[in-house]
Amino acid sequence: MTLLKALVISARPKTLVVSIAVILLGQLLAARDIELYQYTDGLDMSIALLCLLCCCFLQISVNLANDYFDNKSGIDSSARLGPLRASQAGLISSQQLLTALFITSSIAVITGLVLILKGGWLFFFLGLISLAGVYTYSGGKKPLASNALGEIAVFLFFGWLGVMASYYLQTSHFNWRLFFPASEIGVLIAAIMLVNNIRDISTDSLAGKKTLALHLGPIKSRMLYSVLLLLPFISIPFNPYLPWLNTALFPLHLGLCWLIRKRTGKRLNLQLSQTSLLVMLWALGYVFSFLLTPIMRN
Repeated sequence: MTLLKALVISARPKTLVVSIAVILLGQLLAARDIELYQYTDGLDMSIALLCLLCCCFLQISVNLANDYFDNKSGIDSSARLGPLRASQAGLISSQQLLTALFITSSIAVITGLVLILKGGWLFFFLGLISLAGVYTYSGGKKPLASNALGEIAVFLFFGWLGVMASYYLQTSHFNWRLFFPASEIGVLIAAIMLVNNIRDISTDSLAGKKTLALHLGPIKSRMLYSVLLLLPFISIPFNPYLPWLNTALFPLHLGLCWLIRKRTGKRLNLQLSQTSLLVMLWALGYVFSFLLTPIMRN
Protein backbone atom coordinates (compact mmCIF):
# COMPACT_ATOMS: atom_id res chain seq x y z
CA MET A 1 0.00 0.00 0.00
CA THR A 2 1.28 3.47 -0.89
CA LEU A 3 1.82 6.17 1.72
CA LEU A 4 -0.87 8.30 0.09
CA LYS A 5 -3.46 5.53 0.38
CA ALA A 6 -2.52 4.94 4.01
CA LEU A 7 -2.96 8.66 4.71
CA VAL A 8 -6.38 8.63 3.04
CA ILE A 9 -7.41 5.71 5.25
CA SER A 10 -6.29 7.62 8.35
CA ALA A 11 -8.09 10.78 7.21
CA ARG A 12 -11.37 8.80 6.86
CA PRO A 13 -12.82 10.79 3.94
CA LYS A 14 -16.23 9.11 4.23
CA THR A 15 -16.75 10.81 7.59
CA LEU A 16 -16.45 14.25 5.98
CA VAL A 17 -20.14 14.06 5.12
CA VAL A 18 -20.61 15.42 8.66
CA SER A 19 -18.61 18.61 8.01
CA ILE A 20 -20.25 19.09 4.62
CA ALA A 21 -23.76 18.72 6.08
CA VAL A 22 -23.04 21.08 9.00
CA ILE A 23 -21.62 23.88 6.83
CA LEU A 24 -24.36 23.36 4.24
CA LEU A 25 -26.98 23.84 6.94
CA GLY A 26 -25.27 26.91 8.41
CA GLN A 27 -24.96 28.58 5.00
CA LEU A 28 -28.50 27.66 4.05
CA LEU A 29 -29.90 29.24 7.22
CA ALA A 30 -27.77 32.32 6.59
CA ALA A 31 -29.02 32.62 3.01
CA ARG A 32 -32.60 32.31 4.21
CA ASP A 33 -32.21 35.03 6.84
CA ILE A 34 -30.22 37.31 4.53
CA GLU A 35 -33.13 37.23 2.10
CA LEU A 36 -35.67 37.73 4.88
CA TYR A 37 -33.95 40.40 6.98
CA GLN A 38 -31.61 41.94 4.38
CA TYR A 39 -28.53 41.52 6.60
CA THR A 40 -26.21 41.77 3.57
CA ASP A 41 -26.43 41.91 -0.21
CA GLY A 42 -26.18 38.14 -0.43
CA LEU A 43 -24.27 35.02 0.55
CA ASP A 44 -20.49 35.37 0.26
CA MET A 45 -19.39 32.16 -1.48
CA SER A 46 -15.72 32.70 -0.58
CA ILE A 47 -16.67 32.71 3.12
CA ALA A 48 -18.79 29.59 2.58
CA LEU A 49 -15.84 27.81 0.94
CA LEU A 50 -13.44 28.85 3.71
CA CYS A 51 -15.89 27.61 6.35
CA LEU A 52 -16.10 24.27 4.56
CA LEU A 53 -12.33 23.93 4.19
CA CYS A 54 -11.68 24.88 7.81
CA CYS A 55 -14.30 22.47 9.15
CA CYS A 56 -13.18 19.60 6.90
CA PHE A 57 -9.49 19.98 7.74
CA LEU A 58 -10.26 20.23 11.45
CA GLN A 59 -12.20 16.96 11.16
CA ILE A 60 -9.39 15.33 9.16
CA SER A 61 -6.95 16.50 11.84
CA VAL A 62 -9.13 14.96 14.55
CA ASN A 63 -9.20 11.68 12.61
CA LEU A 64 -5.42 11.64 12.15
CA ALA A 65 -4.86 12.47 15.81
CA ASN A 66 -7.31 9.74 16.81
CA ASP A 67 -5.44 7.22 14.65
CA TYR A 68 -2.12 8.26 16.21
CA PHE A 69 -3.14 8.43 19.87
CA ASP A 70 -5.38 5.33 19.86
CA ASN A 71 -2.60 3.25 18.35
CA LYS A 72 -0.05 4.66 20.77
CA SER A 73 -2.25 3.93 23.79
CA GLY A 74 -3.22 0.45 22.59
CA ILE A 75 -6.92 1.28 22.16
CA ASP A 76 -6.69 0.27 18.49
CA SER A 77 -5.70 -3.37 18.35
CA SER A 78 -6.03 -6.29 15.97
CA ALA A 79 -9.25 -7.23 17.79
CA ARG A 80 -11.11 -4.02 16.85
CA LEU A 81 -14.25 -4.46 14.76
CA GLY A 82 -14.25 -1.09 13.03
CA PRO A 83 -12.72 -0.11 9.68
CA LEU A 84 -8.97 -0.52 9.12
CA ARG A 85 -6.70 1.86 11.05
CA ALA A 86 -3.54 2.51 9.05
CA SER A 87 -1.31 3.22 12.05
CA GLN A 88 -2.36 0.13 14.01
CA ALA A 89 -1.98 -2.03 10.90
CA GLY A 90 1.57 -0.77 10.38
CA LEU A 91 0.77 0.87 7.04
CA ILE A 92 2.11 4.24 8.16
CA SER A 93 4.68 5.27 10.75
CA SER A 94 3.92 7.47 13.73
CA GLN A 95 6.24 10.17 12.38
CA GLN A 96 4.50 10.19 9.00
CA LEU A 97 1.15 10.46 10.74
CA LEU A 98 2.33 13.37 12.88
CA THR A 99 3.69 15.15 9.80
CA ALA A 100 0.33 14.75 8.07
CA LEU A 101 -1.42 16.00 11.21
CA PHE A 102 0.80 19.11 11.26
CA ILE A 103 -0.04 19.83 7.59
CA THR A 104 -3.81 19.40 7.94
CA SER A 105 -3.86 21.41 11.17
CA SER A 106 -1.88 24.17 9.47
CA ILE A 107 -4.38 24.33 6.61
CA ALA A 108 -7.21 24.57 9.14
CA VAL A 109 -5.35 27.37 10.95
CA ILE A 110 -4.65 29.31 7.73
CA THR A 111 -8.28 29.19 6.62
CA GLY A 112 -9.32 29.98 10.19
CA LEU A 113 -7.15 33.10 10.27
CA VAL A 114 -9.01 34.48 7.26
CA LEU A 115 -12.31 33.78 9.02
CA ILE A 116 -11.02 35.56 12.15
CA LEU A 117 -10.46 38.68 10.04
CA LYS A 118 -14.12 38.43 9.03
CA GLY A 119 -15.64 37.45 12.37
CA GLY A 120 -13.47 39.30 14.87
CA TRP A 121 -11.71 38.34 18.09
CA LEU A 122 -14.47 35.98 19.18
CA PHE A 123 -13.45 33.68 16.36
CA PHE A 124 -9.84 33.78 17.52
CA PHE A 125 -10.90 32.16 20.79
CA LEU A 126 -13.28 29.77 19.02
CA GLY A 127 -10.39 28.77 16.78
CA LEU A 128 -8.15 28.07 19.77
CA ILE A 129 -10.89 25.94 21.34
CA SER A 130 -11.37 24.02 18.09
CA LEU A 131 -7.64 23.43 17.67
CA ALA A 132 -7.36 22.28 21.29
CA GLY A 133 -10.25 19.90 20.62
CA VAL A 134 -8.26 18.24 17.82
CA TYR A 135 -5.60 17.11 20.29
CA THR A 136 -7.60 16.65 23.49
CA TYR A 137 -10.26 14.47 21.85
CA SER A 138 -7.93 11.46 21.82
CA GLY A 139 -4.71 12.79 23.35
CA GLY A 140 -3.54 14.20 26.66
CA LYS A 141 -3.87 12.84 30.18
CA LYS A 142 -7.68 12.87 30.08
CA PRO A 143 -8.87 12.50 26.47
CA LEU A 144 -12.47 13.52 25.88
CA ALA A 145 -13.19 10.31 23.97
CA SER A 146 -11.90 8.16 26.84
CA ASN A 147 -13.95 9.91 29.51
CA ALA A 148 -17.49 9.53 28.18
CA LEU A 149 -17.42 13.01 26.60
CA GLY A 150 -17.17 12.09 22.93
CA GLU A 151 -20.87 12.49 22.18
CA ILE A 152 -21.10 15.83 23.98
CA ALA A 153 -17.94 17.07 22.22
CA VAL A 154 -19.22 16.35 18.71
CA PHE A 155 -22.64 17.81 19.58
CA LEU A 156 -21.05 21.09 20.67
CA PHE A 157 -18.36 21.35 17.99
CA PHE A 158 -20.27 20.14 14.94
CA GLY A 159 -23.80 21.02 16.01
CA TRP A 160 -23.76 24.33 17.83
CA LEU A 161 -20.35 25.73 16.85
CA GLY A 162 -20.31 24.53 13.24
CA VAL A 163 -23.78 25.73 12.34
CA MET A 164 -23.90 28.95 14.38
CA ALA A 165 -20.36 30.15 13.65
CA SER A 166 -20.68 29.65 9.89
CA TYR A 167 -24.06 31.43 9.99
CA TYR A 168 -22.61 34.40 11.89
CA LEU A 169 -19.70 34.77 9.46
CA GLN A 170 -22.22 35.37 6.67
CA THR A 171 -24.72 37.57 8.51
CA SER A 172 -22.78 39.22 11.39
CA HIS A 173 -25.91 38.46 13.42
CA PHE A 174 -27.01 35.81 15.89
CA ASN A 175 -30.53 34.70 16.75
CA TRP A 176 -32.00 32.19 19.18
CA ARG A 177 -33.77 30.35 16.34
CA LEU A 178 -30.44 28.77 15.37
CA PHE A 179 -30.52 26.50 18.42
CA PHE A 180 -33.25 24.41 16.80
CA PRO A 181 -31.50 23.34 13.57
CA ALA A 182 -28.06 23.28 15.25
CA SER A 183 -29.32 20.99 18.01
CA GLU A 184 -31.21 18.74 15.58
CA ILE A 185 -28.17 17.99 13.46
CA GLY A 186 -25.97 17.93 16.57
CA VAL A 187 -27.83 15.05 18.21
CA LEU A 188 -27.71 13.07 14.97
CA ILE A 189 -23.93 13.51 14.84
CA ALA A 190 -23.75 12.44 18.49
CA ALA A 191 -25.67 9.31 17.45
CA ILE A 192 -22.92 8.52 14.93
CA MET A 193 -20.35 8.67 17.71
CA LEU A 194 -22.54 6.52 19.95
CA VAL A 195 -22.83 3.77 17.32
CA ASN A 196 -19.05 3.78 16.94
CA ASN A 197 -18.65 3.35 20.71
CA ILE A 198 -21.36 0.67 20.97
CA ARG A 199 -19.47 -1.40 18.40
CA ASP A 200 -16.20 -1.00 20.33
CA ILE A 201 -17.49 -1.66 23.87
CA SER A 202 -15.54 -4.90 24.30
CA THR A 203 -12.21 -3.66 22.91
CA ASP A 204 -12.51 -0.26 24.62
CA SER A 205 -13.12 -2.04 27.94
CA LEU A 206 -9.91 -4.04 27.55
CA ALA A 207 -7.96 -0.88 26.64
CA GLY A 208 -9.38 1.17 29.52
CA LYS A 209 -11.23 3.60 27.24
CA LYS A 210 -14.31 4.60 29.26
CA THR A 211 -16.83 5.73 26.66
CA LEU A 212 -20.44 6.63 27.33
CA ALA A 213 -21.49 3.35 25.70
CA LEU A 214 -19.23 1.42 28.06
CA HIS A 215 -20.75 3.18 31.09
CA LEU A 216 -24.33 2.59 29.93
CA GLY A 217 -23.88 -0.91 28.55
CA PRO A 218 -25.11 -2.25 25.19
CA ILE A 219 -28.86 -2.21 25.97
CA LYS A 220 -29.12 1.29 27.43
CA SER A 221 -26.72 2.64 24.78
CA ARG A 222 -29.01 1.35 22.05
CA MET A 223 -31.96 2.97 23.80
CA LEU A 224 -30.10 6.28 23.94
CA TYR A 225 -29.27 5.97 20.23
CA SER A 226 -32.97 5.65 19.45
CA VAL A 227 -33.74 8.69 21.60
CA LEU A 228 -31.11 10.73 19.76
CA LEU A 229 -32.55 9.75 16.39
CA LEU A 230 -36.11 10.69 17.40
CA LEU A 231 -35.33 13.94 19.27
CA PRO A 232 -35.10 16.11 16.12
CA PHE A 233 -38.71 15.33 15.23
CA ILE A 234 -39.91 16.60 18.59
CA SER A 235 -38.38 20.00 17.87
CA ILE A 236 -39.82 20.42 14.35
CA PRO A 237 -43.21 21.84 15.49
CA PHE A 238 -41.39 24.49 17.53
CA ASN A 239 -38.69 25.23 14.94
CA PRO A 240 -39.17 28.77 13.51
CA TYR A 241 -37.42 27.70 10.28
CA LEU A 242 -40.24 25.19 9.59
CA PRO A 243 -38.27 22.30 8.03
CA TRP A 244 -41.54 20.45 7.38
CA LEU A 245 -40.10 18.19 4.68
CA ASN A 246 -37.78 16.56 7.24
CA THR A 247 -40.80 14.74 8.66
CA ALA A 248 -40.56 12.51 5.57
CA LEU A 249 -37.35 11.10 7.07
CA PHE A 250 -39.19 9.66 10.07
CA PRO A 251 -39.51 6.11 8.61
CA LEU A 252 -35.75 6.01 8.01
CA HIS A 253 -35.02 7.13 11.56
CA LEU A 254 -37.52 4.61 12.93
CA GLY A 255 -35.99 1.84 10.81
CA LEU A 256 -32.51 2.51 12.19
CA CYS A 257 -33.92 2.55 15.73
CA TRP A 258 -35.19 -0.97 15.08
CA LEU A 259 -32.00 -2.16 13.35
CA ILE A 260 -29.73 -1.02 16.18
CA ARG A 261 -31.46 -3.61 18.37
CA LYS A 262 -30.55 -6.39 15.95
CA ARG A 263 -27.06 -5.47 14.81
CA THR A 264 -23.91 -6.40 16.68
CA GLY A 265 -20.18 -6.56 15.96
CA LYS A 266 -19.06 -5.58 12.47
CA ARG A 267 -22.66 -5.22 11.34
CA LEU A 268 -22.69 -1.95 13.30
CA ASN A 269 -20.32 -0.50 10.69
CA LEU A 270 -23.30 -0.40 8.33
CA GLN A 271 -25.37 1.26 11.07
CA LEU A 272 -22.61 3.86 11.36
CA SER A 273 -22.57 4.72 7.65
CA GLN A 274 -26.37 4.82 7.48
CA THR A 275 -26.56 7.18 10.45
CA SER A 276 -23.99 9.41 8.74
CA LEU A 277 -26.22 9.47 5.68
CA LEU A 278 -29.12 10.64 7.86
CA VAL A 279 -27.08 13.71 8.86
CA MET A 280 -26.73 14.75 5.21
CA LEU A 281 -30.38 13.94 4.48
CA TRP A 282 -31.41 16.12 7.42
CA ALA A 283 -29.49 19.09 5.98
CA LEU A 284 -30.96 18.43 2.52
CA GLY A 285 -34.42 18.35 4.10
CA TYR A 286 -33.90 22.00 4.99
CA VAL A 287 -32.79 22.74 1.43
CA PHE A 288 -35.98 21.40 -0.13
CA SER A 289 -38.23 22.72 2.64
CA PHE A 290 -36.92 26.22 1.91
CA LEU A 291 -37.20 25.78 -1.84
CA LEU A 292 -40.85 24.78 -1.52
CA THR A 293 -41.77 27.37 1.12
CA PRO A 294 -41.90 31.03 0.05
CA ILE A 295 -40.46 33.62 2.40
CA MET A 296 -43.17 35.57 4.22
CA ARG A 297 -41.99 39.07 5.13
CA ASN A 298 -43.76 41.07 7.80
